[in-house]
Amino acid sequence: MFPKGEMFPMFAAEFMEEKDLIEKASDLFIVYGIKSMTMDEIARQLGISKKTLYQFVSNKNELVDKVVTCKIDEEQHGVCQVVEPKGNAIDQLMELTAFVRSNMRKMHPSVMFDLQRYHQESWKRIQQHKEHFIYETIKTNLEKGVKDGLYRDNLNPDIVARFYLSMVNTVLNPIESGFMDPGYEASEVHEQMMRYHIRGIANEKGRNYLKEKFKANNI
Repeated sequence: MFPKGEMFPMFAAEFMEEKDLIEKASDLFIVYGIKSMTMDEIARQLGISKKTLYQFVSNKNELVDKVVTCKIDEEQHGVCQVVEPKGNAIDQLMELTAFVRSNMRKMHPSVMFDLQRYHQESWKRIQQHKEHFIYETIKTNLEKGVKDGLYRDNLNPDIVARFYLSMVNTVLNPIESGFMDPGYEASEVHEQMMRYHIRGIANEKGRNYLKEKFKANNI
């Protein structure tokens, strides 16, 4: 399952900082999943002793929680960069979709399952991120879309944003979500979800603009 050598052979323990450890552990979890990576294997892949590893975290749960916190911070920063530049609401939503899909494609399919089943505190942190940051991001986009004249002016941003969160839960909740059973990749489910979402909120002008965007990008 794992390569014989160290994944990070030049990772010298004496120069290690906590942020380095978290970033490298995050890379391992993304590639191999979480449950399969024991603390022994993590230390081996990082080229450090388990004693050194335990100088930074007391157990695997703590390591996972630090990784999740780091990834949430990175995602929030990335999303802000995507939605802040010039462009209308549909442009921003499509950029957001591409950003999320790219991250999902890099991630081992068991990661979300492992978090929900074995690391519930970290899973709760993700749920809180979804219910606050993602909710506010989508609600703001909905309000902008109405102002841009691209979304229906009779939609309720709060309600629609909550609908969106329920769809996100379909992607992030692999235990309860039936969409995962047929073997669909999370990135594919997310892309179809976003198409469904945009077409549902766009008015005629927005749908025409969306068609042009799809045509221009060969989507």
